[in-house]
Amino acid sequence: MIKIFHALICAFAIVFFLEACAQKKDQKMIYLSEHYKKFPYDIYEPDKTYELKDYLREISGLSYYTENSLLCINDEKGIIYKFNHKKKEVTKKYEFDKPGDYEGVEMVDSLVYVLRSDGRIFKVEHLKEKSINSVKRRTNLSAANDTEGLGYDPSTNSLLVACKGSPAHSNKYQGKRAIYEFSIDKNELSKTPKYLIDQDQIRKILEFNAYSRFSVRLMENINPSQGDITFQPSAVAVHPITKNLYVVGSVGKILVVLNPQGEILAIVKLKRKIFRQPEGICFTPDGTMFISNEGRGSKANILKYSFKQ
Repeated sequence: MIKIFHALICAFAIVFFLEACAQKKDQKMIYLSEHYKKFPYDIYEPDKTYELKDYLREISGLSYYTENSLLCINDEKGIIYKFNHKKKEVTKKYEFDKPGDYEGVEMVDSLVYVLRSDGRIFKVEHLKEKSINSVKRRTNLSAANDTEGLGYDPSTNSLLVACKGSPAHSNKYQGKRAIYEFSIDKNELSKTPKYLIDQDQIRKILEFNAYSRFSVRLMENINPSQGDITFQPSAVAVHPITKNLYVVGSVGKILVVLNPQGEILAIVKLKRKIFRQPEGICFTPDGTMFISNEGRGSKANILKYSFKQ
């Protein structure tokens, strides 16, 4: 009996030790600035994982729609999908335009906006009716900018457009990643970025915070022929409670959190076994976070996270 008791104690001690090691390892994967005390999501422990059908294997954008539904976009088809996460299935499809490289979707009031990789923005009306209407708006961004992220900032009633590629048409902002502002009221894109994310700053932050092996991989991401690919935004969303900006980068597997002034509050390394190819992010009004992953040879999925205030 005593031997069994000692064996149980040893077993519990081992489990406690392994959990403590795992927590320390996870802490090293998350950088927090001195103004940001705690990352409010258990990023490596999603509450739920929703696997998607093959027609959403290339899921590239997410938006909050209703209490139980999200809007999804596929980067190959001009179709908006309504995904009911309570029923765990797509309940409706809305065809708004011909096939193309669509990368972002955002619901604003009764309108839906879709972003194409060449900088064009589609305004889709009458989504809840049988016949929908789509209006295409050209911006001063192009395929060279590779626009991939689309979010909504209610404080300015503007869409946020994140560039995965070149931050501008000229050589301006080299080494930076740009997020532009599209005014819904004026129906036009800002001439200069609202946010600029410095990739060199990201590398320095992570190296300073003991990302030893990761820092080596970051330095390998500097390719003279392609430029700096440390971080390439693929999705962007404004948190409904904190008002901070969440920017996901599939290339680099990083989630960056900025305050409304554009200062880096947190950098989270996204584990590849959980985030195969993160391409979409959105929040519900209570702060619940959803992140979508393209399939990459497997099934695409959507991850759900509760907000830890």
